[in-house]
Amino acid sequence: MTVLQSCDSPSKKKLPENFDYYAFKDSIKAEKLDTSGPGFETNIFENTLLTPDIDSANALLTRIDSAWHREMAMVEQVDSLRKIWKKMETHTPEELLLLKENTQILDSFLTSKKAPEGIPCSEAGCLIYAHIVKSTQTLYLYLDAVLIDSFAVSTGIGKYDTPTFNVRAAGPTFKRYTSKKFPGGNYEGLGNMPYVVFIKGGYAVHGTTTGNFEKLGTKASHGCVRLHPMNAKIFYELVSLIGLSNTWISITES
Repeated sequence: MTVLQSCDSPSKKKLPENFDYYAFKDSIKAEKLDTSGPGFETNIFENTLLTPDIDSANALLTRIDSAWHREMAMVEQVDSLRKIWKKMETHTPEELLLLKENTQILDSFLTSKKAPEGIPCSEAGCLIYAHIVKSTQTLYLYLDAVLIDSFAVSTGIGKYDTPTFNVRAAGPTFKRYTSKKFPGGNYEGLGNMPYVVFIKGGYAVHGTTTGNFEKLGTKASHGCVRLHPMNAKIFYELVSLIGLSNTWISITES
């Protein structure tokens, strides 16, 4: 008797077709900051609702899930009333279906308790691999295993020394964030930790404020990895494009 085992492994995630990091970087640098639009008003993602070193990302997702359910219920109720009043549809069937699909996707994520499907990556095997070397105070950025860029950083000083890490970035990510533990300072309306990508717990890679620019390249932080906001924005947008599940961060002494 011959036993054959069939394996149907999903393929490794690839970079977007025709992706050019340098064109991407230039476009990020060329963007003008506008804090008046969507995403900069007070909303569910504000730092008062989540403390990453205390709360889990699941707590934030649960809040989003509840908000979506409320919004969908309200939309359906308002639609029903408007149909009675105006005898016309205010939302197309496609729009209502999209709302329901979004809610179902989040529901399934919260209840599955399973890792996303795909081949797990690690270190330089991930599409984004950020290696922070404390002895040189430099972040080396690898894209699909190729060293593509490097940025000066500030890691922790004294009793706030940044611990070593070798992990997939846990998130969450925020465009605007202000530390509760070390408040103060602001960068163009984005708080004192703009473009933040949390590594694990309360430790993150993030931009810093103007007064700390001259310290980049030396140890100066309270434990996080500080970047110039423009470099932090490039890293943040890259992670947003490719995903936390394909982002690995290593912090080593040398």
